[in-house]
Amino acid sequence: MAISGFRSFWPRKKASKARRPDGLSTQPMTPVVVSERRMEKPSLGLPRFHTTAADHVDRERADPRARERVRLRGTFTPAQPVMDPRMFAGRRDILESLIRAVEDQRSHVVIYGDRGAGKTSLLRMLSLAAMEAKYIVVYFSCGATSDFTETFRTVAAEIPLLYHSSVSPTSSNVGTSLLDLLDQGKLTPRLFGDAAAKLVGTRVLVVLDEFDRAELPEFRRDVAELIKTLSDVSARLQLVIGGVATDLIDLMEHIPSIRRSIAALKVPAMPDPEIAGLIENGAKMSGVKFDPAAVDLIVTAAHGSPYLTSLLCHFGGMLALDAGRTRVEIEDVTRALDDVIEDFRRRLPQQLVRQLDQTTQTMIAAAAGETGKSARSRAAITANIAARVMEKLEKDGVLAGVKPAAYTLMMDSVTPYLRLTTAREDIMRTPPVEEKRASSAGA
Repeated sequence: MAISGFRSFWPRKKASKARRPDGLSTQPMTPVVVSERRMEKPSLGLPRFHTTAADHVDRERADPRARERVRLRGTFTPAQPVMDPRMFAGRRDILESLIRAVEDQRSHVVIYGDRGAGKTSLLRMLSLAAMEAKYIVVYFSCGATSDFTETFRTVAAEIPLLYHSSVSPTSSNVGTSLLDLLDQGKLTPRLFGDAAAKLVGTRVLVVLDEFDRAELPEFRRDVAELIKTLSDVSARLQLVIGGVATDLIDLMEHIPSIRRSIAALKVPAMPDPEIAGLIENGAKMSGVKFDPAAVDLIVTAAHGSPYLTSLLCHFGGMLALDAGRTRVEIEDVTRALDDVIEDFRRRLPQQLVRQLDQTTQTMIAAAAGETGKSARSRAAITANIAARVMEKLEKDGVLAGVKPAAYTLMMDSVTPYLRLTTAREDIMRTPPVEEKRASSAGA
């Protein structure tokens, strides 16, 4: 990776503020009826939106790059999973393994990995493939208070009663759902499993994403019990579970009872060529090009995270368009990296930020001080610093007493913040090409 010349482009001033504004006021407001007449234009000099709510370009604005803005924000969507198959780069082997596990092995599937690894995008692509194959797909994103009864009543409501073996095609109840066969009281894994066991003529895929966010032990236990029940009765309904975890045991409790019923897949960091492919796909769809040096910097800073890749491409692309260009240069990416890091800093408690920075600086200095290490070797060392920093802070008791929900939300920012700051520090510590040449000539 050509990172030796990045430091020379880095601004020596304080990082600029992120492009996104602070949160809007949550004060209650009196509803306002907007007249259908054409609204008055904002006063001269005030910021205005570039496009309408329908993604139509504002023709009255003198913005020659408005159309590229629309395409760029629809292409690189860091706040959302990949929904368009054209933007899905790499991961082909993992997606094929998921399909084989569901279709050939008839297994329930668990995928796990780090935040930002692209698990939700994988689950979305699996769902699209399953719907293309005429599966009934029910997608559910878990939360802290997810409850078994509420979750699987929602699932049952999406399954037409037509596919239940006890219902005749000529029955007047054909238009209703599986929910009508379930009692109104508490729903147990056995009750739902028995109803699912009588499904015929179709297959159902229930996707439980972000399973790690579910805090209720009863919910996790009941889901594990349901997997066992569905497997025992060979039901035509399968679960696909995704969440953040270092291994399967971290994500799923009661593993011994369901080990034979599940296929587990870990989603690793994307290799550099796949990250570059993701950028290339986005460039084709948005019409915004990326210089090779800019691509190299994004790949280096993202550390294999498709989320961080999309974030940097979005920020860098917008900065280039602000400058009137449709080509993203390395200066745009360096500014984007600073903006993104500053954005993550604002999401974290400032005391924690100071401790993160101090610990990270110490570890990076130790890694950079090792003689005989190439830039690629140092990058491999710093790639694991985020995990080491969090391990040390937990050992020192810095994170003690944090509520599980607050800890989960905080980790959504801590991990990418550490990855980006370690990447920036390592790049800035790497001597530019000119310095290397001068040093070699002097020797």
